[in-house]
Amino acid sequence: MTWHQRAIPWALSLAVLLVVWAPTQVHAEEDFFEPAALGMGGAVRTLGPDTSAIHLNPASMVTKARYLTSFSYSHYGREKSHLLSTGAYDSKTSNFALGTKYSLRIFEPPFSADRDVPWYPVSSDTEIRDKRRFHRWDVAAAYAFLQRRLNVGLTARVLRKEYEIRENRVRFSMDSGFNVFPLPVLGISVSSQNMIPTNDDRYPTRLAAGLGLMLDPVLQLGVDVVWDFTSSEKPTTDVHGGLEVRILNLFAIRGGYYSDRQFTDNYATWGVGLASDRIKISFSMRIELGPIDHTLREDVSDATNRLWNTIGFEVAFL
Repeated sequence: MTWHQRAIPWALSLAVLLVVWAPTQVHAEEDFFEPAALGMGGAVRTLGPDTSAIHLNPASMVTKARYLTSFSYSHYGREKSHLLSTGAYDSKTSNFALGTKYSLRIFEPPFSADRDVPWYPVSSDTEIRDKRRFHRWDVAAAYAFLQRRLNVGLTARVLRKEYEIRENRVRFSMDSGFNVFPLPVLGISVSSQNMIPTNDDRYPTRLAAGLGLMLDPVLQLGVDVVWDFTSSEKPTTDVHGGLEVRILNLFAIRGGYYSDRQFTDNYATWGVGLASDRIKISFSMRIELGPIDHTLREDVSDATNRLWNTIGFEVAFL
């Protein structure tokens, strides 16, 4: 029996265990993924296919030896959101990897009477508008042991939130990550986000467990379960799953799914792109499938309220 044949039953068993062991759901709208990761439903904390590793699981930076740099743009219609992100890391020079990433999100969320009334002037002729700018800077380090079979990492993060009608805020936090590969094609990860609480629902303290199956160069499959400890009175979870199929080691087709709040909100994702070992040009889309009970924007179409689009360019030197 080959390694691939042995790995598949392990992967399926662990995936079922992770999904079953998932109580209630947390709102996943603020998760941010680079294009390749978004196309796979965000289930990349073990696989680390792009610079999403820097802010999801820094240990994934050293899964493979490479220099990696990327740039991406994302648009979310319901919040009139424009998100620019650029990042890079080096895991080739040695077993010790360093990476950094910066993102700027400019957006104008729809008005919510429950959350926003205290911040808006009470006047019938005042336009209800709050354009926001969120800056996020991550610096990550990781180390690979046992020929990259055992990896650990840390990320430090600075968040600056700029408002037009609220006070600006600055927060600092840290992440950690751990990957182990019991088989060459099978990886298991445990990671944490925002270990220093930010007191912000958009950036909660979370713990994640992930599973990745890598049948290079044809197939990658991932499942992640994420527990949120600070957004509600009890710990809650979301579930991510996705895959990437490569054709001729040049074209990539990606598909994924993730859930939120006891599967009340459901998101399907897909993506396509050129994906050689050195260059990736990716486009991905997230589609909200379930009923939307969040505040909707009336000045855009229903389809625009439901879609998140992202496109990115990535260069790797192996």
